[in-house]
Amino acid sequence: MTFGKKANWLVGAGLVALSLGFAHTASAQEATQTGEDEILRAEEIVVQGEIAYRNRSDETNQTLEYGQDYFQRFEPLTSGDLLKRVPSVTFLSDVIESDGVRLRGLDPGYTQILINGDKVPGGQNDRSFFMDRIPAELIERVEIVRSATARRSGDAVAGTINIVLRDALAIDGGYLRAGVLRFDDGEFKPSLAGVWGGEVGPGRLLVGGNLQGRYNPKIKGSLRFGDGPENNPNFATEEFDNREDQTDTRDGTDYSLNATYTVEFDDDAEFELAGILVKTDRQENERSFEYNDPTAINGPVRATTPGNLLTDNKQDVEIDQESFNVRARYERDLFGGESTFKVNFASFEQSDIDFEEEIDFDRSTPRFTGDFGLRDLKDTELSFEFEHEIDINDDVEFDFGAFWQQKERDTKFREIRSRFNLTNEVRTWNQFER
Repeated sequence: MTFGKKANWLVGAGLVALSLGFAHTASAQEATQTGEDEILRAEEIVVQGEIAYRNRSDETNQTLEYGQDYFQRFEPLTSGDLLKRVPSVTFLSDVIESDGVRLRGLDPGYTQILINGDKVPGGQNDRSFFMDRIPAELIERVEIVRSATARRSGDAVAGTINIVLRDALAIDGGYLRAGVLRFDDGEFKPSLAGVWGGEVGPGRLLVGGNLQGRYNPKIKGSLRFGDGPENNPNFATEEFDNREDQTDTRDGTDYSLNATYTVEFDDDAEFELAGILVKTDRQENERSFEYNDPTAINGPVRATTPGNLLTDNKQDVEIDQESFNVRARYERDLFGGESTFKVNFASFEQSDIDFEEEIDFDRSTPRFTGDFGLRDLKDTELSFEFEHEIDINDDVEFDFGAFWQQKERDTKFREIRSRFNLTNEVRTWNQFER
């Protein structure tokens, strides 16, 4: 019975193929007779017999590996684009970039982020790192360690995401990529990347650079109704309360540079020096208008001529971030096993300038509110690590080592607030365009 079904299906497919071929020939002849261009059709269709999914590594911990075979069909630009394709990985926000990466639905502070097995500091309270700043061209694979062990710190309760970058032995030669991103409002952003690897002196050098423009404009509208009987008398009848029209534009550029130099010795020893520098310049601009009418926009509600505008709010934020990480690693066979020595230094700096101004017209006299905030943050981490592995037999491996780390964070805040009333004739801010 099964064989008969398969035979019928194959015959049916053959007839369809013949029909399609006849139709193609007929259409081509008709096009030639009428003088029209010949219709182009696909001549080859490739169907994958197996799904490129993931690999389970030979590590003792439960580790899933996602390599280039899994990601390349999605044509990612950054590590954030890669991680969006990994099961169980989510983000708190996708506004201009993927930040707040987390596993298993827990807060980002419970997900450990590593680059080549080393931690990198970030600007949040939990020191989380914005993943989108690493270009996809530099990534060899992504490892998901799903269980916490004694070799991981307490911030790996939900799991660990390890971004493994390409090393100096991975590429012999180089390539360049150049592109432009165009958005609906006519904005253009560049996308440039280049990687080169080859022999330099006694070892091999890999150098990569990336420039990625980012742009995310949003237009949002909200119709609000009563929010509760204790706060709004219109809640019981679900009557209209207010409307908000908002524009939110995030505009930024990411720059990254990485280099790896590897030297292999005759006694099976290896020395590696690697570094990565990532810089981000970003502007966030928001403009918001609140009205007491579902459609009207004819001026302030408290003015010489009655109108519908309740509040006029504008916020501009300038963000500069710079991340730097350099590490040295030395491996060699010692004492019947393999010893690894690591030194790692990481630095993160961020400067935020925040202006927010608002005029409230929903009162007897319009009132101006202005807030200015300045924040400077510098975070450094220095660590030393020693690890020794001994293979007891084919199935048993014994690991031991020592780890020392020092963290320092310096944060400066400055805030200025301004509040005063305006004249009744004020309709909107002259310095803002509607």
